[in-house]
Amino acid sequence: MPPSPCHAATAAIAPPRPGRLARAGRHGLLLLGGLSFATGTLGLVVPILPTTIFWIIAAWAWSRSCPRLQQRLYALPGAGPHVRSWIEDGTISRRGKVFAVAGLLFGLSMTALALHDQPLILTAASLPQLAATLFVASRREGRG
Repeated sequence: MPPSPCHAATAAIAPPRPGRLARAGRHGLLLLGGLSFATGTLGLVVPILPTTIFWIIAAWAWSRSCPRLQQRLYALPGAGPHVRSWIEDGTISRRGKVFAVAGLLFGLSMTALALHDQPLILTAASLPQLAATLFVASRREGRG
């Protein structure tokens, strides 16, 4: 079987472990990264589908399977630096926080409008949005 196109880059970080299981794991992560990147790209045109979180998943998966693709993702204008700062430093830029919190609060208000007559479902739908808002707001600020 020919080596993966990312094999040399992966070998520079950690030598590949012998065996089919390790190779399958690398290919699985490569596939996860590709699917996550594609889903995030779709989020650029579908209003309710997020982009950045899927690209963060792609960067993580590619860091373990194909660092060359991770670097290409980091080089993307716009979101690339934000993804890099989250993966490497765990920080979110102030502008990123503002947009993320505003989007989450907008989603929460739309949920409240749609489910105002069903308080139990409204509560169940709102708690994850509130938790995500608090999580984003509490992260360290970085440049992005």
